[in-house]
Amino acid sequence: MTYPGRLPKYAMYIMIVSVLFFHQNIFLQFMITFIAIIMILLQLELRISSNKLEYNINLFKLTIYRRTLTRFDIKAIKFGRIGWSTKNAVIKVYGGFNIGVAHFYSEQLIDELEEFALANHIEVQKTSDYLLLEKHYTNS
Repeated sequence: MTYPGRLPKYAMYIMIVSVLFFHQNIFLQFMITFIAIIMILLQLELRISSNKLEYNINLFKLTIYRRTLTRFDIKAIKFGRIGWSTKNAVIKVYGGFNIGVAHFYSEQLIDELEEFALANHIEVQKTSDYLLLEKHYTNS
């Protein structure tokens, strides 16, 4: 299944505020504004199939970054929580950047990632906070 996502908004707010501090340098102000606009237009995509994960970063229809992960590329999937009640997962990767799925906003994604890890014999790490969330949601 394919899950769409977006980059966090706080990064864009930081860039907009930084434009105020560099108001005397027009070139720097332009560059920061340009990067903020690009960040707004970036789209994340995570596709899960039975034996691989495909992570894409797209600008409109143009793929800027693509990473296909098999079970041999993944060290572990670490499940945790963000805030009071939001589940999160981080895909720990050999030889590359770890992939966080907090910006995909899907409860089904977390469940499907856990099923993927179990089916492909990938190590699953769960924080104590995540275990509390699981316990709470199964009892509700």
